[in-house]
Amino acid sequence: MRKMDKKRDKDIVTALTEVCEAAKLHNEGFSWISHKVNYQRFPDSLQVLCVYHNRATLLAAEQVGEPKQLMLKIDQQLATKGIVLRNAKRQIQFDSE
Repeated sequence: MRKMDKKRDKDIVTALTEVCEAAKLHNEGFSWISHKVNYQRFPDSLQVLCVYHNRATLLAAEQVGEPKQLMLKIDQQLATKGIVLRNAKRQIQFDSE
């Protein structure tokens, strides 16, 4: 991994950690956030995964619009680090454990 890639990864982790900690406090059933990326195709290859405890909590969250709010927060937080998602709907996924 190149030096620039390490800095980007650190920025991604920092941004996602901030969103994750807030989501765990305010979104019932929210569990964790992870990401994967191929830095040779960055930022298009960045994939973010938001996970809820189970399918029922994910469905309940969808009923009140939590995934859309989380998507917006992730997009905004990454932007503060200079990382712009070209297609947040495609790059941010939601799942359950």
